[in-house]
Amino acid sequence: MKKLFVSIVVSAACLSFNANAALESAKKVKFVGDTEFAGFCKAAINNDVNTLKRAIERQVGVLASSKQRVLDIVLDEKNVSCAGKGLAEFSETRQATDVVNFIQAKISQ
Repeated sequence: MKKLFVSIVVSAACLSFNANAALESAKKVKFVGDTEFAGFCKAAINNDVNTLKRAIERQVGVLASSKQRVLDIVLDEKNVSCAGKGLAEFSETRQATDVVNFIQAKISQ
């Protein structure tokens, strides 16, 4: 009986470790190309508007002189692409509703 209990505990521990490893591997993303712009794709992947805002702010003075102009440049599909798609399309594909709403609000300004 004691051996059965120990094997059940060990099996449960192994299963929980495998589940955690599988969850973490799903979160890992490999950025290829110019990783300076990876924050834009990361924002869409995580549906995180704050990450997108920080990525925009980092590019002010580098790409353009204002946040709005940086966003305009980044949204051009020829400039930044995530998995072969423009940032707006990639965000929609990933169902990043917060990021999509932010982009749409900024475009309409």
